Amino acid sequence: MKLLKNLSIFTETYGCTYNAGDTEKLMEIARSQGCVPALSADQADAVLINTCVVIGRTEQHMYERLDCYAEKLLFVTGCLPPVAKEVLETRYPHIHIIDPDHIHACYMEVATAHSGTNGVLQIARGCNGHCTYCITRLARGKLVSFPAEDILRQAESIIKAGASEIQLTAQDTSSWGMDRNDGKRLPDLLRALCKLPGHFMIRIGMANPDTLLPLLDDFLEALQDPKIFLFLHIPVQSGSDPVLRLMGRRYTSAQYEEICTRAREAFPDIRISTDYIAGFSGETDEDAAASVEQIRRTKPGKVNITRFSVRQNTPAAKMKKIPEQIKKQRSRELTTAANSVYDANNAEMIGRILKAVVTEVVKLGSVTARDRTYQNIVVMQDIPIGTEIRVKITGHRRHYLIGELI
Repeated sequence: MKLLKNLSIFTETYGCTYNAGDTEKLMEIARSQGCVPALSADQADAVLINTCVVIGRTEQHMYERLDCYAEKLLFVTGCLPPVAKEVLETRYPHIHIIDPDHIHACYMEVATAHSGTNGVLQIARGCNGHCTYCITRLARGKLVSFPAEDILRQAESIIKAGASEIQLTAQDTSSWGMDRNDGKRLPDLLRALCKLPGHFMIRIGMANPDTLLPLLDDFLEALQDPKIFLFLHIPVQSGSDPVLRLMGRRYTSAQYEEICTRAREAFPDIRISTDYIAGFSGETDEDAAASVEQIRRTKPGKVNITRFSVRQNTPAAKMKKIPEQIKKQRSRELTTAANSVYDANNAEMIGRILKAVVTEVVKLGSVTARDRTYQNIVVMQDIPIGTEIRVKITGHRRHYLIGELI
């Protein structure tokens, strides 16, 4: 951290929202030490790359990016250093590695926030999961929930810096507090955040079914607060219980569907996002079909599909692999099912009038707004970011709605 001093710094961030939060914190630390952001690597004294290794292709891309800047003063953080430190030090002898575990503590001494409409609020790092395929848990370690007072203090800084959206993030948000002895869990944290003064909305990041289900009633009660988006990211990964057991996931497909059902009973319009892995080792044609049918049955608003990628030093690396062409075919089948659900979900929205907030300028003459379910709505007008609007939905383009200003 001490080397981040009196430099112009160009940053590249890969992977999840948590990584984006780490980059924001690092740049606040750097600013406190006389650094300024650079618009390009050519204009910068140094380059900072925040890495991701979630799948093999992504890790390879990280090395390609590092190769581009090997002659620069180069800093690297994120999930690559913990799992490939020796490789990095051998391949890039002059590299400066920043341990991601140290970022939060250093940042708390600075306690400022970057200005912007969106602010990332990290509530914990690591997880207590036992997924057989996951390398991120090796990179991030066991669950460490950040103290509520630290989180609230950061939230206040983010709000004062102009954020109208706070993105709560962790490797598993619903596990927050499990490792602490004060009895507080995610619903308690949400209620405390909602009491903060200011005009903002909270988007809750990924919550795993096994840690969310035990506190679901209290969680749904907390979602009654209008400051929280009615958007849940609940990664199921497979619609087959045998595959979930092979994955080391500690829930059943029925329990995931129970969460969806109970959430929709409480909030009929709630938007649910989920993840599927296509072609996990040991997955049969029947298992793959179960995932496709689950998508059609549960009608998620968003589906993230990833072909299984073997990661070294994970239990799944020892399992029998499925041929790549089969994984590709199963990924296409999942995508086809998801697209049909998107089209059906969106068709039901035509004619509805929604309240929304303008969140970004897409291009000159149009903006994107979000309703309370975090749905993308494109409006073909120039409207200032942060403006609350009412729109009538007139069409859709599968991945977003089209609205007219009322």
